[in-house]
Amino acid sequence: MKREETIVLGAAGAVARSGRPSRDAWWLLAIALVFALPGVVRAQDADTVAPTSATVDGRVMRPRVRALGPVSGAWVTIHRVASDSAGPIDSMRTGGDGRFHFKYTRHGRADAVYFVSASYDGIAYFSRPLTTTRVTGDEAAIAVFDTTSIHFPLAIKGRHVVVSSPSVNGTREIVEAYEIANESDQTLISPDDAHPTWTAPIPAGVVNLQVGESDVSAAAITASGGRVRVTAPFAPGLKQLSFSYVVPQSLFPLHIPIEEPTTVLELLLEEPRAEARGANIKPQQPATIERRIFQRYLGADAPAGSSIEVRVPVIIAAANAHVYWQIAAALAALMAAGLAAWYARARSRRTGGVSKPALREPSATETLARAIAKLDSEFERAATNDVAARAAYEDRRRQLKRELATSLDSGARSV
Repeated sequence: MKREETIVLGAAGAVARSGRPSRDAWWLLAIALVFALPGVVRAQDADTVAPTSATVDGRVMRPRVRALGPVSGAWVTIHRVASDSAGPIDSMRTGGDGRFHFKYTRHGRADAVYFVSASYDGIAYFSRPLTTTRVTGDEAAIAVFDTTSIHFPLAIKGRHVVVSSPSVNGTREIVEAYEIANESDQTLISPDDAHPTWTAPIPAGVVNLQVGESDVSAAAITASGGRVRVTAPFAPGLKQLSFSYVVPQSLFPLHIPIEEPTTVLELLLEEPRAEARGANIKPQQPATIERRIFQRYLGADAPAGSSIEVRVPVIIAAANAHVYWQIAAALAALMAAGLAAWYARARSRRTGGVSKPALREPSATETLARAIAKLDSEFERAATNDVAARAAYEDRRRQLKRELATSLDSGARSV
């Protein structure tokens, strides 16, 4: 049975792929490289270029005891990927000194990207994009590595958590982004799906997990049992991984565990009255991202076993449910009174009496209901974190609720 192939970025911009090479694999690898590497020109520029001769002289190396050593006999291929077409251009094996040389023609769309792949020990590693007509030295070097399925921990260099404001049903989207480093000289591979190369906790009860922009193929990322699992290979170097999920209001206060030591820990909260603590994080100046303002917390060297607690305000719609039911009852009572008055006027007309229309002053119940709604609206617009202001708001609100309840009770007794 053919082993499923996955794609990840390797060290220094290389791509590593698990499984044995196949004729079709280059396509997936090429697309992954074009869309994953920063700074690569994409299909925004549809201009064509005149045919131009180009060369690349590189070397395939792997770590030895004291230094990098050449890899002889490695299969290397030069690729072209563009909006007009894509495919391999030429292939060869490295010489005894690990060197390779390609002469090719750059042509077609100006958005074309050229790069070289090298296959070693069942993993494909990719060069940086060839951005000039003559590429040599480090720009054309490809580092490959021995593989191991014996698990060892990967270092968390950065973890970024973004908590959005609530949707209309009270759920919040959370985005997590990791920077994961393999600090060894071996590519860590997964022997099977039951033994991931990397895993991380997610809160139990979350839904709609989606993989975001990552140096790891979405096909190699799964989630179950409160964990995210990655089966893609991790070559030496740094990789980025991001995903999002949706959290219901009932999970707050939310506890975000820190399982591994984390060099940089960042938390962004979109709600102005949300709060966070734990894991050495400290409040910073607010950050603006795509015209949205976030509270920002930052921590250094967050210890393993710590956690972040995120507290969010109770959604007004849910917090005021009881009050809204009271207001609805008051409006129903007013409607009933209006119907009774209409019925009385109708009887008067039938018996020859005359009723004069008159403007009615709002009742005490109606006035109190409007006062509560106005108080809530003004406090929400202020969006203040001032403790004294919040205390004054809550005291005034409790007072209005007591008066409204009294007014409703007296109205019910008089019926």
